[in-house]
Amino acid sequence: MTAELRFDASELLNLSRAINALPDAIKTKAMASAMRRMREMARTRIVKRSAEHTRLPVGVVRKLTTARFNAGGNTQDIVVKSGWIHLYKLGATQTKRGVRVRARGSYTHAFISQMASGHRAVTMRVGDKRLPIRELFGPNPAHAITRNPDVYLDVIAEIIRDHLAPRVLHEIDRLLPR
Repeated sequence: MTAELRFDASELLNLSRAINALPDAIKTKAMASAMRRMREMARTRIVKRSAEHTRLPVGVVRKLTTARFNAGGNTQDIVVKSGWIHLYKLGATQTKRGVRVRARGSYTHAFISQMASGHRAVTMRVGDKRLPIRELFGPNPAHAITRNPDVYLDVIAEIIRDHLAPRVLHEIDRLLPR
């Protein structure tokens, strides 16, 4: 079985000429709309990838993630800003043998305590004595991204490669008078 692939560069050249002939206002609006859509697509996919990677609920990671557009610098920023997630906030429950946290597993000999700051926490004794105790934390989505940037850069590259050009053409078509 043979397959034949023909690529006609004249179509790309004609498309390039047509886009260059458009008024600057239409090109600017189309690109801005396309970039807004790309930003939201990237945010959604980064949140999903981060949730899978850190084994956190998507909603938790989504609350920590913002996306913004810098019009002066023509840049898009997707920021995941977080500290270490408190295990108690992930749905910790006390069991006979320790603490069980939804989607994280069991922590033998851990217990839920009321901290001096007023919040409840999953804690564990440091030695064999009653005190000191230390709080246990879950993952940190921002830390996961900085430790594994290739995983997340691939998401951005895939969106740009597969969706940017069709989105710009869609926005131009939407803006052109019928």
